[in-house]
Amino acid sequence: MTTVRLIRCAAGSDTFCIDSDWVDSIQAEENLYPNRSTAGSIGWIRRFDEQVPVFRLADQIHGGVSAVPSTQGVVLSLRRGDRCWGFLVDKVLGASDVAKDRLFPLPSLLSTGPAFPCVVVDPEGPTLLVAPERLVPTEVSGVMRPDPTVAVRAALAASASVSRAAVPAPATAPPPTAPSHLQMLTFSLPRLQPQGYPVRFGISTAQAVEIMSSLPIVRIPHAAPFIAGMAAWRGLPVPVIHIGGWLGMGPGQATPGSRLLLCRCTTTYAGRGAGLVALADVDDLRKVDLPIDYTSWPDAVDWNSSLTHGIYQSERGMLVLPNLDPILHFEGPLPAYLI
Repeated sequence: MTTVRLIRCAAGSDTFCIDSDWVDSIQAEENLYPNRSTAGSIGWIRRFDEQVPVFRLADQIHGGVSAVPSTQGVVLSLRRGDRCWGFLVDKVLGASDVAKDRLFPLPSLLSTGPAFPCVVVDPEGPTLLVAPERLVPTEVSGVMRPDPTVAVRAALAASASVSRAAVPAPATAPPPTAPSHLQMLTFSLPRLQPQGYPVRFGISTAQAVEIMSSLPIVRIPHAAPFIAGMAAWRGLPVPVIHIGGWLGMGPGQATPGSRLLLCRCTTTYAGRGAGLVALADVDDLRKVDLPIDYTSWPDAVDWNSSLTHGIYQSERGMLVLPNLDPILHFEGPLPAYLI
Protein backbone atom coordinates (compact mmCIF):
# COMPACT_ATOMS: atom_id res chain seq x y z
CA MET A 1 0.00 0.00 0.00
CA THR A 2 1.29 3.47 -0.86
CA THR A 3 2.23 5.45 2.21
CA VAL A 4 3.48 8.90 3.12
CA ARG A 5 5.78 9.60 6.06
CA LEU A 6 4.37 12.29 8.32
CA ILE A 7 5.92 14.12 11.27
CA ARG A 8 3.57 15.07 14.11
CA CYS A 9 4.40 18.15 16.10
CA ALA A 10 2.79 20.06 18.96
CA ALA A 11 2.20 23.80 18.56
CA GLY A 12 0.43 25.43 21.45
CA SER A 13 -2.52 23.25 22.44
CA ASP A 14 -2.82 21.75 18.94
CA THR A 15 -1.16 18.93 17.02
CA PHE A 16 -0.37 19.11 13.31
CA CYS A 17 1.28 16.91 10.69
CA ILE A 18 3.97 17.90 8.19
CA ASP A 19 5.06 15.76 5.26
CA SER A 20 8.61 14.57 6.03
CA ASP A 21 9.62 15.36 2.42
CA TRP A 22 9.68 19.01 3.49
CA VAL A 23 11.93 18.47 6.51
CA ASP A 24 15.62 19.15 6.01
CA SER A 25 16.68 18.86 9.65
CA ILE A 26 15.42 19.07 13.24
CA GLN A 27 17.34 21.36 15.56
CA ALA A 28 17.19 22.36 19.21
CA GLU A 29 15.89 25.82 20.12
CA GLU A 30 19.37 26.69 21.40
CA ASN A 31 20.45 26.98 17.75
CA LEU A 32 17.99 29.83 17.20
CA TYR A 33 19.38 33.36 16.96
CA PRO A 34 16.48 35.63 18.07
CA ASN A 35 15.88 38.49 15.65
CA ARG A 36 12.22 39.36 15.09
CA SER A 37 11.48 40.76 11.62
CA THR A 38 8.60 42.61 10.03
CA ALA A 39 7.94 39.53 7.89
CA GLY A 40 6.96 37.61 11.03
CA SER A 41 10.09 35.54 11.63
CA ILE A 42 11.31 35.34 15.22
CA GLY A 43 14.96 34.66 14.39
CA TRP A 44 17.17 32.47 12.26
CA ILE A 45 19.25 29.32 12.35
CA ARG A 46 22.45 28.60 10.48
CA ARG A 47 22.62 26.00 7.76
CA PHE A 48 26.10 25.86 6.30
CA ASP A 49 26.60 29.47 5.17
CA GLU A 50 22.87 30.29 5.07
CA GLN A 51 20.78 32.22 7.57
CA VAL A 52 17.44 30.40 7.58
CA PRO A 53 14.45 32.46 8.86
CA VAL A 54 12.41 30.77 11.59
CA PHE A 55 8.70 31.34 12.28
CA ARG A 56 6.66 30.23 15.27
CA LEU A 57 4.20 27.70 13.83
CA ALA A 58 1.38 28.54 16.26
CA ASP A 59 1.59 32.25 15.34
CA GLN A 60 1.56 31.53 11.61
CA ILE A 61 -1.47 29.28 11.88
CA HIS A 62 -3.48 31.58 14.14
CA GLY A 63 -2.47 34.81 12.47
CA GLY A 64 -0.29 35.97 15.34
CA VAL A 65 -3.42 36.98 17.26
CA SER A 66 -5.10 33.96 18.83
CA ALA A 67 -2.09 31.71 19.17
CA VAL A 68 -1.97 29.99 22.53
CA PRO A 69 1.18 30.95 24.46
CA SER A 70 3.39 27.94 24.93
CA THR A 71 6.91 26.87 25.63
CA GLN A 72 8.53 26.30 22.24
CA GLY A 73 11.58 24.15 21.90
CA VAL A 74 12.27 22.48 18.53
CA VAL A 75 13.00 23.95 15.11
CA LEU A 76 11.90 22.07 12.01
CA SER A 77 14.11 23.22 9.14
CA LEU A 78 12.21 22.93 5.85
CA ARG A 79 13.45 23.04 2.30
CA ARG A 80 11.72 23.11 -1.07
CA GLY A 81 13.97 23.70 -4.05
CA ASP A 82 16.22 26.65 -3.29
CA ARG A 83 13.87 27.97 -0.58
CA CYS A 84 14.53 27.26 3.08
CA TRP A 85 12.82 28.30 6.30
CA GLY A 86 12.01 26.87 9.72
CA PHE A 87 9.10 26.43 12.13
CA LEU A 88 9.51 26.62 15.89
CA VAL A 89 7.22 24.13 17.67
CA ASP A 90 6.81 22.80 21.20
CA LYS A 91 8.13 19.38 20.36
CA VAL A 92 8.20 16.69 17.72
CA LEU A 93 5.87 13.87 18.75
CA GLY A 94 7.18 11.33 16.27
CA ALA A 95 7.12 10.20 12.67
CA SER A 96 5.06 7.43 11.12
CA ASP A 97 4.14 6.01 7.74
CA VAL A 98 0.49 6.66 6.97
CA ALA A 99 -1.44 5.03 4.15
CA LYS A 100 -2.48 7.61 1.58
CA ASP A 101 -6.07 6.43 1.76
CA ARG A 102 -6.10 7.82 5.33
CA LEU A 103 -5.68 11.36 3.98
CA PHE A 104 -9.02 13.03 3.33
CA PRO A 105 -9.82 16.45 1.86
CA LEU A 106 -11.39 18.68 4.49
CA PRO A 107 -15.19 18.83 4.12
CA SER A 108 -16.12 22.15 2.52
CA LEU A 109 -17.83 23.15 5.77
CA LEU A 110 -14.45 23.00 7.53
CA SER A 111 -12.22 24.32 4.79
CA THR A 112 -10.66 27.65 5.83
CA GLY A 113 -8.18 27.99 3.00
CA PRO A 114 -5.29 26.12 1.39
CA ALA A 115 -3.13 26.11 4.54
CA PHE A 116 -4.74 22.77 5.47
CA PRO A 117 -5.00 20.67 2.31
CA CYS A 118 -6.32 17.59 4.09
CA VAL A 119 -6.85 15.79 7.37
CA VAL A 120 -5.12 12.60 8.45
CA VAL A 121 -7.43 10.05 10.07
CA ASP A 122 -5.60 7.12 11.65
CA PRO A 123 -5.74 5.21 14.97
CA GLU A 124 -4.25 8.24 16.74
CA GLY A 125 -7.26 10.32 15.70
CA PRO A 126 -7.79 13.16 13.20
CA THR A 127 -4.88 15.55 12.64
CA LEU A 128 -4.66 18.50 10.26
CA LEU A 129 -1.93 18.31 7.63
CA VAL A 130 -0.37 21.72 7.04
CA ALA A 131 0.93 23.12 3.76
CA PRO A 132 4.20 24.73 4.96
CA GLU A 133 4.56 26.98 1.92
CA ARG A 134 1.15 28.59 2.68
CA LEU A 135 2.10 29.63 6.20
CA VAL A 136 5.05 31.92 5.45
CA PRO A 137 5.37 35.14 3.40
CA THR A 138 5.66 34.91 -0.35
CA GLU A 139 9.22 36.23 -0.33
CA VAL A 140 10.20 33.24 1.81
CA SER A 141 8.36 30.38 0.09
CA GLY A 142 7.85 31.84 -3.38
CA VAL A 143 4.14 30.99 -3.08
CA MET A 144 1.39 33.56 -2.57
CA ARG A 145 0.27 33.30 1.05
CA PRO A 146 -3.48 33.57 1.66
CA ASP A 147 -4.87 35.43 4.65
CA PRO A 148 -7.35 32.99 6.25
CA THR A 149 -9.10 35.80 8.12
CA VAL A 150 -9.97 37.86 5.02
CA ALA A 151 -13.38 36.24 4.53
CA VAL A 152 -14.34 36.70 8.18
CA ARG A 153 -13.17 40.33 8.26
CA ALA A 154 -15.07 41.07 5.05
CA ALA A 155 -18.23 39.56 6.49
CA LEU A 156 -17.86 41.56 9.69
CA ALA A 157 -17.38 44.79 7.74
CA ALA A 158 -20.31 44.10 5.44
CA SER A 159 -22.59 43.14 8.30
CA ALA A 160 -21.58 45.76 10.86
CA SER A 161 -24.80 47.68 10.35
CA VAL A 162 -27.05 44.63 10.05
CA SER A 163 -29.04 43.89 13.17
CA ARG A 164 -30.48 40.52 14.01
CA ALA A 165 -34.00 41.39 13.00
CA ALA A 166 -36.86 39.30 14.24
CA VAL A 167 -37.77 36.56 11.80
CA PRO A 168 -41.40 35.45 12.02
CA ALA A 169 -42.29 31.81 12.29
CA PRO A 170 -43.91 30.34 9.17
CA ALA A 171 -47.57 31.27 8.92
CA THR A 172 -48.59 27.70 8.10
CA ALA A 173 -46.17 25.04 9.21
CA PRO A 174 -46.42 21.40 8.19
CA PRO A 175 -46.82 18.87 10.99
CA PRO A 176 -43.65 17.24 12.33
CA THR A 177 -44.14 13.88 10.68
CA ALA A 178 -42.19 11.81 8.21
CA PRO A 179 -43.51 9.27 5.73
CA SER A 180 -40.90 6.56 6.27
CA HIS A 181 -40.90 6.24 10.09
CA LEU A 182 -43.09 6.65 13.14
CA GLN A 183 -40.66 8.25 15.56
CA MET A 184 -38.40 11.23 15.92
CA LEU A 185 -35.49 11.84 18.25
CA THR A 186 -35.61 14.94 20.41
CA PHE A 187 -32.85 16.44 22.53
CA SER A 188 -31.87 19.54 24.47
CA LEU A 189 -28.74 21.66 24.52
CA PRO A 190 -27.93 22.25 28.20
CA ARG A 191 -25.57 25.15 27.53
CA LEU A 192 -27.77 26.91 24.99
CA GLN A 193 -28.21 30.61 25.54
CA PRO A 194 -31.48 31.02 27.52
CA GLN A 195 -34.48 31.72 25.30
CA GLY A 196 -37.04 32.44 28.03
CA TYR A 197 -38.81 29.09 27.56
CA PRO A 198 -37.78 25.43 27.28
CA VAL A 199 -36.36 24.57 23.85
CA ARG A 200 -35.99 21.09 22.41
CA PHE A 201 -34.76 20.04 18.98
CA GLY A 202 -35.94 17.13 16.89
CA ILE A 203 -34.73 15.10 13.93
CA SER A 204 -36.19 12.02 12.30
CA THR A 205 -34.93 8.71 13.60
CA ALA A 206 -33.94 7.94 10.02
CA GLN A 207 -31.36 10.74 10.24
CA ALA A 208 -29.90 9.67 13.60
CA VAL A 209 -26.89 7.40 13.07
CA GLU A 210 -25.19 7.06 16.45
CA ILE A 211 -24.81 8.69 19.85
CA MET A 212 -21.13 9.08 20.72
CA SER A 213 -19.31 10.07 23.90
CA SER A 214 -15.77 11.14 24.76
CA LEU A 215 -14.59 11.49 21.16
CA PRO A 216 -11.63 13.87 20.80
CA ILE A 217 -12.56 16.98 18.82
CA VAL A 218 -9.89 18.69 16.73
CA ARG A 219 -10.23 22.46 16.50
CA ILE A 220 -10.20 24.03 13.03
CA PRO A 221 -8.32 27.35 12.97
CA HIS A 222 -10.36 30.27 11.59
CA ALA A 223 -13.53 28.17 11.34
CA ALA A 224 -16.95 29.78 11.72
CA PRO A 225 -18.01 30.16 15.37
CA PHE A 226 -20.76 27.53 15.14
CA ILE A 227 -18.18 24.88 14.20
CA ALA A 228 -16.87 23.03 17.25
CA GLY A 229 -14.27 21.19 15.19
CA MET A 230 -13.86 17.78 13.67
CA ALA A 231 -14.08 14.23 14.99
CA ALA A 232 -13.29 10.84 13.48
CA TRP A 233 -16.03 8.25 13.11
CA ARG A 234 -15.10 4.84 11.72
CA GLY A 235 -12.11 6.30 9.95
CA LEU A 236 -13.98 9.27 8.44
CA PRO A 237 -13.62 12.98 9.30
CA VAL A 238 -16.93 14.40 10.50
CA PRO A 239 -17.71 18.08 11.16
CA VAL A 240 -18.92 18.83 14.69
CA ILE A 241 -21.30 21.79 14.96
CA HIS A 242 -23.28 23.71 17.54
CA ILE A 243 -26.79 23.51 16.12
CA GLY A 244 -27.97 26.40 18.32
CA GLY A 245 -25.06 28.53 17.13
CA TRP A 246 -25.82 27.66 13.52
CA LEU A 247 -29.39 28.86 13.95
CA GLY A 248 -28.20 32.09 15.55
CA MET A 249 -29.40 31.33 19.09
CA GLY A 250 -26.07 32.37 20.58
CA PRO A 251 -22.65 30.77 20.96
CA GLY A 252 -22.53 27.08 21.74
CA GLN A 253 -20.04 24.86 23.49
CA ALA A 254 -18.44 21.47 23.00
CA THR A 255 -17.83 20.32 26.53
CA PRO A 256 -15.08 17.68 26.77
CA GLY A 257 -16.65 14.26 27.23
CA SER A 258 -20.14 15.43 26.26
CA ARG A 259 -22.30 13.43 23.91
CA LEU A 260 -22.35 13.94 20.16
CA LEU A 261 -25.29 13.02 17.97
CA LEU A 262 -24.10 11.78 14.58
CA CYS A 263 -26.67 12.65 11.93
CA ARG A 264 -27.25 11.84 8.31
CA CYS A 265 -28.07 14.92 6.26
CA THR A 266 -30.40 14.93 3.31
CA THR A 267 -27.93 16.27 0.79
CA THR A 268 -26.93 15.88 -2.83
CA TYR A 269 -23.25 16.24 -2.00
CA ALA A 270 -21.23 13.38 -3.42
CA GLY A 271 -18.27 11.68 -1.78
CA ARG A 272 -17.67 9.26 1.03
CA GLY A 273 -19.19 10.49 4.28
CA ALA A 274 -20.17 13.85 2.77
CA GLY A 275 -23.64 13.68 4.30
CA LEU A 276 -22.63 13.30 7.95
CA VAL A 277 -22.44 15.90 10.72
CA ALA A 278 -22.19 15.53 14.48
CA LEU A 279 -24.24 17.78 16.76
CA ALA A 280 -22.25 18.87 19.81
CA ASP A 281 -23.19 18.70 23.48
CA VAL A 282 -26.63 17.08 23.16
CA ASP A 283 -28.49 15.94 26.27
CA ASP A 284 -31.75 14.36 27.41
CA LEU A 285 -32.31 12.39 24.21
CA ARG A 286 -35.77 10.90 23.83
CA LYS A 287 -37.63 8.98 21.17
CA VAL A 288 -41.07 10.38 20.50
CA ASP A 289 -43.87 8.47 18.80
CA LEU A 290 -45.56 10.30 15.94
CA PRO A 291 -47.92 11.97 15.41
CA ILE A 292 -47.81 14.41 18.32
CA ASP A 293 -50.02 17.26 19.46
CA TYR A 294 -48.61 20.53 18.24
CA THR A 295 -49.40 24.06 17.13
CA SER A 296 -47.26 26.48 15.17
CA TRP A 297 -45.09 28.70 17.35
CA PRO A 298 -47.14 31.90 17.73
CA ASP A 299 -44.39 34.49 18.12
CA ALA A 300 -41.51 35.88 16.09
CA VAL A 301 -38.02 34.64 16.89
CA ASP A 302 -34.77 36.60 16.74
CA TRP A 303 -32.79 33.80 15.09
CA ASN A 304 -32.91 32.28 11.62
CA SER A 305 -36.08 30.20 11.37
CA SER A 306 -35.50 29.70 7.63
CA LEU A 307 -32.92 27.04 8.58
CA THR A 308 -35.62 24.86 10.12
CA HIS A 309 -38.36 22.60 8.85
CA GLY A 310 -40.65 24.24 11.38
CA ILE A 311 -41.02 25.71 14.87
CA TYR A 312 -43.79 24.30 17.04
CA GLN A 313 -45.35 24.66 20.42
CA SER A 314 -45.77 21.41 22.28
CA GLU A 315 -46.52 20.53 25.86
CA ARG A 316 -42.81 20.83 26.65
CA GLY A 317 -42.34 24.31 25.21
CA MET A 318 -40.72 25.08 21.86
CA LEU A 319 -39.85 22.26 19.49
CA VAL A 320 -37.41 23.15 16.70
CA LEU A 321 -36.90 20.85 13.73
CA PRO A 322 -33.57 21.99 12.21
CA ASN A 323 -32.92 21.50 8.52
CA LEU A 324 -29.47 19.90 8.48
CA ASP A 325 -28.96 20.01 4.71
CA PRO A 326 -27.86 23.70 4.47
CA ILE A 327 -25.10 23.06 7.00
CA LEU A 328 -23.04 21.07 4.53
CA HIS A 329 -23.58 23.74 1.89
CA PHE A 330 -22.05 26.44 4.08
CA GLU A 331 -18.87 27.93 2.62
CA GLY A 332 -17.14 31.28 2.92
CA PRO A 333 -18.06 34.37 4.94
CA LEU A 334 -20.30 34.31 8.00
CA PRO A 335 -24.01 34.81 7.36
CA ALA A 336 -25.21 38.19 8.56
CA TYR A 337 -27.52 36.69 11.17
CA LEU A 338 -24.50 35.21 13.01
CA ILE A 339 -22.82 38.59 13.47
